[in-house]
Amino acid sequence: MRNRTVLAGVAAAVVLVAAAAPAEASVHKSKPASWRCDFDDQCTKNTRSGPGAAAVRYWFLGDFSDTLIRAGNAGFGFKHIQAGGSTKNKANHPTDAAAVKLWDKALNNNARGSKGEKYKGGWVHTYKYKGGSQARTMCVATDDQSYTYDHKNYGRKGIITAYWVPGHVGWKGCTKG
Repeated sequence: MRNRTVLAGVAAAVVLVAAAAPAEASVHKSKPASWRCDFDDQCTKNTRSGPGAAAVRYWFLGDFSDTLIRAGNAGFGFKHIQAGGSTKNKANHPTDAAAVKLWDKALNNNARGSKGEKYKGGWVHTYKYKGGSQARTMCVATDDQSYTYDHKNYGRKGIITAYWVPGHVGWKGCTKG
């Protein structure tokens, strides 16, 4: 009888854990139905993928706000990061699957000092981690303003750059990587 009670308790705990787990992953290759721009209905409906630099590579679901990363060009987005950002330092601007997971962790980090508004609509998000034995911080800069490509508005611009810096720093420590 005691074993059945223990097993029932374990089964109940497993059900609770499964119920608390998010229904969707945070990173998507296509726009999830639940993707939104806070309370801005126009942004939510208008933000979409487009041609060229406006193409969306990944959609990120966040705890409070959702964002994306566009293919971009030399000035922002995926191509900008691949080129090493404005400093052309490719070593600290990774774009592989592990880096994308770190971007997601930075976007969803609610620790004190991990997020700050750099300019109106421009945010810096951070996530502290270890790169081998070294302390590092992933810095992700986003732009919530609209992106226009070929005279068409494609909605939220999204991630403009992402890079790591040595040490564990807050958002103000994310100087040009």
